[in-house]
Amino acid sequence: MAETQSAEQRFEQAMNNKHLKVEGQVTGEGFCWHAAHAADDFVTGYLTYQDTAWLDQGVKYFDWLVGLMAEAPDGYQGWIGPFIYEKSVWCDVHVGDAILVNPMLRFSEVILKDHGLKAKYGEAAEKYVSLAKKHLIEKWDARGTWREDGPYGSYASWNQYLEPGDLSQWRDKDIKKSTLSLPFNKQFDMGIASLRLWRITGEISYRGRAERIFRLMKSRMQLVDDHLVWNYWEPMGVWDVEGNDLRHWVNVHPYRNYQAGELGNIVEAYHSGIVFDRTDIERMINTNMKVMWNGDLDDPLWRNSNASGEWEAPEPPPEGRKGRAGTLWSALHGFDETVRMLHEKRLKPETLAYDYFHTVEKANAVGFDREYVGEKDVDVFDVSYSDCADLTMVAVLPVVFKQSETVTLTSKAAVGGTFEIAIYNDKGERLVGLYDNTMMGGTDGMKGIFTMSWDGTNAMGKPVRAGRYLVRWTLNGAYREVPVWFE
Repeated sequence: MAETQSAEQRFEQAMNNKHLKVEGQVTGEGFCWHAAHAADDFVTGYLTYQDTAWLDQGVKYFDWLVGLMAEAPDGYQGWIGPFIYEKSVWCDVHVGDAILVNPMLRFSEVILKDHGLKAKYGEAAEKYVSLAKKHLIEKWDARGTWREDGPYGSYASWNQYLEPGDLSQWRDKDIKKSTLSLPFNKQFDMGIASLRLWRITGEISYRGRAERIFRLMKSRMQLVDDHLVWNYWEPMGVWDVEGNDLRHWVNVHPYRNYQAGELGNIVEAYHSGIVFDRTDIERMINTNMKVMWNGDLDDPLWRNSNASGEWEAPEPPPEGRKGRAGTLWSALHGFDETVRMLHEKRLKPETLAYDYFHTVEKANAVGFDREYVGEKDVDVFDVSYSDCADLTMVAVLPVVFKQSETVTLTSKAAVGGTFEIAIYNDKGERLVGLYDNTMMGGTDGMKGIFTMSWDGTNAMGKPVRAGRYLVRWTLNGAYREVPVWFE
């Protein structure tokens, strides 16, 4: 297939992005988002046209990005600049690192499994792998931002910042969104880095890290009829709770690109053989095709995955509502003919995306075969969902606890009504009621939240025996459960 744009032209186009014009090494999260737009195109171009000029330009682009990494006071490197939520301080952030390192790891994976390419590009590929290990995974671990809880794991934002222009000393500052768990999209970006490091190096610890992240997300999904819904942001530890309130909003993101991007990461996790199974993917297809789409192939309109918002065409969005409503989850087109048809119809000829689809993606038949592993290497995480439309979030923080420790139980309801929280044993027998009353609901991000604690005691006030238990929230007769482990 003839190239619609040369690799050199794509590189120059990327470098002419006004948002990538920097002074010295001053970058930051905002820079990273803009730089990420082109970062995957070089590997995509190579896979589409089999022209190594795309790899040459990719190395050129990646090395330019690496050259902009600055050294922080702890010796780790990152893209340091104004904090996106408070520009009076500087920092590097998880998501900024991940969205630039992940395309480098994609490059490395392609190179290191091809002996012919490895001879020329192997040194660069190994360099990017080493960078990801040290200045992404190791760095954020050393800063204490990785937290594990039973089968789950998550990252929290840091609270150390730099004065503009002074990279000599961290300063502990109470800045908005400090020490909060990262939203799922940012958790996923870190999880994908670990997943690719595992596929490249074979080091099982990286696979385990990714599994913990995606398990947590799957455990928080909400089954409604035959489809799944999930929030952009949920509490993942007691650090997200303040008194009886949460420190952040909880809801499906109103901008369509967030869940569309998350689907791409979920699909990569599926193809890597972790956490998700065919039923999960089919339920997500149902969300996109039955809940979000108006069913019209010629004039498709979309709403958000929780069925909120008006029907709107994805392009162009109405003035003042940029990016709102739902969209096609194109990452699912490998599993469903209708999604593939809709995806193909929206591609514009003479673009890299169009050529990649017709050259690479369409060559693979629609189905559920996994790309990176055989079925014997698959490890699905089982979640016992119950069909409950109105409890949009339930969480126990933490899920593993010891005698004399107290756990936080938090939930969000879309509607009000009769509300009960109770503890059940692993056989489904009710042990103790914790709350039985009415509550108010709400569909915005902060209303309908209910938070309380449990000290691990039974109806007699004595500690329950060590083992697995279920916390059950019941609203108007429908319920959701979370397993907990008392040690």
